[in-house]
Amino acid sequence: MEHQEVTLVEKEDLAGILFSNVDVLEDPVKRRLRQIYLERAERLGNAYHGKVKMTFMTEEGKMMMVNTTIWSADNQFITLKGGVHIPTIAVIEVEFS
Repeated sequence: MEHQEVTLVEKEDLAGILFSNVDVLEDPVKRRLRQIYLERAERLGNAYHGKVKMTFMTEEGKMMMVNTTIWSADNQFITLKGGVHIPTIAVIEVEFS
């Protein structure tokens, strides 16, 4: 994937975004790591209300980042504080501060 600009977006603006409907990660190892990081972020969010930086891809192929608390994460969807759902396949990266 070529380096492209990442747009920071507020959690409240996620409801209007169309997310990628194809998995943004081709490598099975990276997909597994994404799942591990999301599960770790879920524990962090539930136990400590800790935030992570999550980078994702939109349907138009734009990279965006949100600083948020993850309440739940499984193979299909991530649920953020406020009830916003993001398809797991749209997530590129999860960063812990």
